Amino acid sequence: MVKRKYITFHYKNRLLSKYIIKDEEEILNKGNELILKGLRKNHSLKKIIIVMKGFIEAFHHRRINKLKVSSEDHMHFVASLLGLMKLKQLQEDDQTGYIITKYKSITKI
Repeated sequence: MVKRKYITFHYKNRLLSKYIIKDEEEILNKGNELILKGLRKNHSLKKIIIVMKGFIEAFHHRRINKLKVSSEDHMHFVASLLGLMKLKQLQEDDQTGYIITKYKSITKI
């Protein structure tokens, strides 16, 4: 049996994204990286927040309506969600945030 770590991201009481992870810090730093990238491009923090909120809402709409989303969209969603939590624009609770879990995968012989 192989133990795998998963990280799941929830927004508005919905599971929107799930990943198998090796290094949780790598994923959790995505929000910081997105904020820094915007600041390096001389965008104001207010503008960065507006863009991140807009992307999260658009991603949520696409997932709820079962529209196609790319893996890149998933990563932008994760970065935006974590960035907004870092900037205290979203409160992390059981309806919005991330959960890290460990599952045992059963391999058949």
